[in-house]
Amino acid sequence: MHPERVRARLDRSATTAQRLGHEISDWMRRGHADRCLHRFTVHLNVLDAVLSRMLGAVTAEIEAIDPRSPSGEAYRRCGELDRAVFTIRRLFDWYATKYDQRRDPALAGILACADEVVLSCWRQPFENLGRTAPTGPLAYVEPRFDAFATPRVSVPPDLRLPADSLVAEFVGRLPVPVVCLPEWTATQAWWLTLAAHEVGHHVHKDLDPALEDATRDALAEATGDETWRRWALESFADAYSVLMLGPAAAWIVEELGHGPPGSLTRARGGYPPLPVRLALMAEVARQAGLGGEGAPELAGVAGALLGLRAGGRTIAELGGPSPGWFAERGPVRAQALALAEPDPFLPRLAEPYSARLLLAAAATTVDAGPAAPPALHANLLEHLPRCGPPGKLGDTPSGPPVEPLAEELTGRLLGSVR
Repeated sequence: MHPERVRARLDRSATTAQRLGHEISDWMRRGHADRCLHRFTVHLNVLDAVLSRMLGAVTAEIEAIDPRSPSGEAYRRCGELDRAVFTIRRLFDWYATKYDQRRDPALAGILACADEVVLSCWRQPFENLGRTAPTGPLAYVEPRFDAFATPRVSVPPDLRLPADSLVAEFVGRLPVPVVCLPEWTATQAWWLTLAAHEVGHHVHKDLDPALEDATRDALAEATGDETWRRWALESFADAYSVLMLGPAAAWIVEELGHGPPGSLTRARGGYPPLPVRLALMAEVARQAGLGGEGAPELAGVAGALLGLRAGGRTIAELGGPSPGWFAERGPVRAQALALAEPDPFLPRLAEPYSARLLLAAAATTVDAGPAAPPALHANLLEHLPRCGPPGKLGDTPSGPPVEPLAEELTGRLLGSVR
């Protein structure tokens, strides 16, 4: 083949990589300047460092191809490096579309609410330990039935096709945790209750590296049943949601799991059967002093969860609602009544717990009646974004240092196309 054809092939690969580099740079510049992404500065820095390192290495490999080499070898190598560029693009797109939802008029309002709820559920345990929280999860909306969390080392459900296996591996390694929320959250804001459980998964992983194994051991020991090892992570997240929202966290578990009686006794995935989940959440609420009758048969499991330690303190001490929240004349009841009315007066919006208090009130309102009050969604959209003190999700990445990780993932990328 004529050398000029080979040069044209090299130019095609180089131009593709260059265009992606410009696209990523432009997106990062807009992201850092966009007020709606101000809480995700650390996320953007991590992604920029990793994507730039990967793309720079691939570009260097393209430039190293000798146009005078045999055309078949040059074309083969260009094809391999084109696939590497596509992997980088797929990784960039997977994250960018989730941040860009905050620019979508249909989703911007609910994600402004979600950001406050996530921040409220994320930051307090670290602060109560006297530690600066690492940067917390990015919430986004997807047309799914339920919610899920993607902590580090997890594979997101939308990246489980073989063609996306390398992208999924990178998502699982990057210190940019995410929380997916179901699409109907955009029209029924009280479904943000789901975020407390999903944030609990990230807290479980990042509060203490030994905490997940300690949870498995504690539940197996408390029950004498090894099955609880398999249920430990979801049970922790259920307990954490109760510590964030009180008994109001349970209504959404029952709503999602409700079905024919025969189906409720089966365990699904890492979850206990639905009646066991609900009973455990009730017992956690009782032992935490948040009200309710509890479930004495699960006192050992609830006690084991609440007694888990991180940084010298128990999980129960790391920042839940005050027992007075759910009293007959407490703030949850008062705000539940207010949220049902147009133009409500809602005090206590400036506290770190304010978003959780408001969401617990909304969940209590929905759980108490046959249908949600017409004003509830609009009131949450208006008031949740005003909750809490200003601040970011955290100032350091959660996970390993970024530069060595970028180098490692770049090596993995190049190794995959050799």
